[in-house]
Formats: sequence, structure tokens, C-alpha cells
Amino acid sequence: MPMDVEHLRIQGSARPERMYPPDILPQLQSLLADLADIDFTCEKDLERIRRSPTGEDHKRTMVAALLLRHQEQRAPYVEELTALQERMRAGFE
Repeated sequence: MPMDVEHLRIQGSARPERMYPPDILPQLQSLLADLADIDFTCEKDLERIRRSPTGEDHKRTMVAALLLRHQEQRAPYVEELTALQERMRAGFE
């Protein structure tokens, strides 16, 4: 094993391990999955609007409404994610 790798391994093991509370990872995964679902649905809806035969003015109105709804749907999840991030940060102080 090269000297540099061995040195890093020894150094790495001397550092204290950082541990999150056990409920954080499942919450984080769930929030990120929910946000991904919301974003994916929005992208599908945007594409459907763009491909529709509707006039450009109506498309702009529909897109604006969709993006507003998207932002409103995401807001509570982003707030939870921010709170979770604060809990994680507090665990390392």
C-alpha cells in the first residue's frame, strides 16, 4: 500500500466520528424523494403545456400558474429540509 494512502487511513481513523440522530437519514431521504416527485411532475406538466396547440399568450399564463403552484407545493418540504439541516448542524457544534 502506498505511503500516502496509509497515512490518510491512519489520520482518518484518529478523527472523531460524526453521527446524525438515527431518524435524520430516513427523513432526509423522504423529503428529497417528495421534492423530486414534485419537480418531476412539474417538468412533465411544463412539457405538456409547451407541446399543446394553445396560443402563446395562454401558454405563458398556464406556465406562470404552474410555476406558482410548484413553488407553493415545494415550500413546506423546503422548510422541513431547512429545519432538518439545522438539526444536523446543531449535532456537530
